[in-house]
Amino acid sequence: MKRAMSGDDRGSALIFVLWTSGLLAALLLAVTALVHVHMRTASAARGELTANSVLRSALEVAAFDIATGGRTQLASLPTTLQMGEHAVTVRLAQAQHLLDVNMADQQQLSALFEQLGESEPAAARLADEILDWRDSDDRVRALGAEATEYAARGEEAPQNRPFVSIEEVGAVLSVTPRRLACLAPFVTVLGGTPPPARDSGRFAATSEIEGMRVALEASLTLPSGHRRSMVGLAAFRVRPDSPYQWIAFGEDSLQTERCTPR
Repeated sequence: MKRAMSGDDRGSALIFVLWTSGLLAALLLAVTALVHVHMRTASAARGELTANSVLRSALEVAAFDIATGGRTQLASLPTTLQMGEHAVTVRLAQAQHLLDVNMADQQQLSALFEQLGESEPAAARLADEILDWRDSDDRVRALGAEATEYAARGEEAPQNRPFVSIEEVGAVLSVTPRRLACLAPFVTVLGGTPPPARDSGRFAATSEIEGMRVALEASLTLPSGHRRSMVGLAAFRVRPDSPYQWIAFGEDSLQTERCTPR
């Protein structure tokens, strides 16, 4: 014979049911929130990939137009290209007008450091150290530094290759954070052929652009309102079967501490 459920039993059962329902509801909300987070992350990743693809495609179109149109097409920049549903602006990148630390010689680097307030001996030392860091040999320049000098300070040895970013210039022995902050606005690793050389006898106005390096920036505004950009450095007519060749891509920007006077 079954015992009738008392009021206390019914109350306990009701509390258990309500507690279980509340727990399940909380778990459901947590799972739903997690799914939404993953969906937003996946959507953002797709948007990032799409933006990069669009920017790269715009750079390819602009480079091909320059290769076929020569100096006239180069002079027409900036231009707006319609890439599907995206309007992409392509212009000469700021890097086009900066000193390329991978192309600059000792005199150019020394002069820049002196303009930034370094003494003549310090400027010459910094220039030699930068050149030793990026050249392909282990021979120490007059005021430079190679593996032995870096080892004495417990620093990583020079890589004997071009710099891949402005931030990497900070790995040079005497380039302190303050010096890097002062240097960064004036140099690049995506430098094109500067106007004086571009307008010289080698690249006369009526000539083709064979051998010229051009830094192009493509930018677009996403539906979210965020602006995206990509910089590409192209060398033109490097081979008979190739009107241009990409040397590097990047944003070529560096956030540093403020440059303070000496």
